[in-house]
Amino acid sequence: MDKLKSVVIGCGAIAREHLTALGELKSVEVAAVCDLSAARAEAAAERFGVAKWYSSHEELLAEIRPDLVHIATPPSSHFEIARNCLAAGLNVLCEKPITVDYSQFSLLKQLAIKNNCMLMENQQMRFHSSVQYIQNLITSGKFGDLLEVQVCVSLNIVAADSPYIDRNAPHFALALRGGVVGDFLPHIAYLAYMFTGSVMDLRTIWIKHTGDSPLPADEFRALIKGERATAYVNFSGNAQPDAFLFRAAGTKMRAEANLFEPPRLTLRRVRPGEPALMSLLDGIGEARDVLRGTLAGFWRKLGSKSSYDGLLEFFARTYRALELHEPQPIPLEEVDEIAHLVDRLTSSDHKL
Repeated sequence: MDKLKSVVIGCGAIAREHLTALGELKSVEVAAVCDLSAARAEAAAERFGVAKWYSSHEELLAEIRPDLVHIATPPSSHFEIARNCLAAGLNVLCEKPITVDYSQFSLLKQLAIKNNCMLMENQQMRFHSSVQYIQNLITSGKFGDLLEVQVCVSLNIVAADSPYIDRNAPHFALALRGGVVGDFLPHIAYLAYMFTGSVMDLRTIWIKHTGDSPLPADEFRALIKGERATAYVNFSGNAQPDAFLFRAAGTKMRAEANLFEPPRLTLRRVRPGEPALMSLLDGIGEARDVLRGTLAGFWRKLGSKSSYDGLLEFFARTYRALELHEPQPIPLEEVDEIAHLVDRLTSSDHKL
């Protein structure tokens, strides 16, 4: 059976994660890579054993017709590249945020529908092992009624050596609405949406805690009322240590995972019996889960495995859908709702 053909446009750090994951898929061949920097494109091709490299995506598309185009360039370039690919009838998987504003996404969506193309944003945290496990517990009924989720990201973006505040080389995220926080909002938005469902109302707070930085804001908070549950989400550019915490509370169970350190997941259940003893058993179980997750994460890093838990699973499902002519793993309408949610989260109309 012929392999499915992919190309990767953009050869920066996130593209290396794409190429590493694609290398694990036996049914996929990376036909070419592309970057505005010829040296970077050539280096990526050599490192990952890719036959061709280009410095112009137009030239690449004129010579190669892939089954899927991976767009891993800065967000400001996503719209033009994705539009060119969709206009040529090519399927697109684009890094987040898929566009810098919602109106651009709407145009891409119309083009994808018109040409019957796949159009997805890279939402790999959906397929993170811990997120999938929690979702399965909820679906099975073991979690009880879901009441609330929390998505809390802490990343020191204001450190002296942070690329996000280098005034001599402005970071691409500064061009986004919400600045650097806006670069992380898609992850926060789709994780919240997965569990809350369609958003009925929301309120946001934006704060600039570190005053002498070029960032428009470095702290973000939001409350979201969804059709199934509520969500509290935040991004802190100052809180330490770094963490990507996902928490869920139900009527029978609580769960917490640090998505920066897979597969660290802790669960607390309702247990019949003497409360103090049950609390002790929960504590022992939590300590076991933390130790197991910490050791697994340590060995993962020693083995130079990608920290992007979920990326390989996402790609595998995407290419399986292409091979079997099935619907895309993340429905286009859902990608739309999440792009709209990000737009609302960065809109001044909803700020306190």
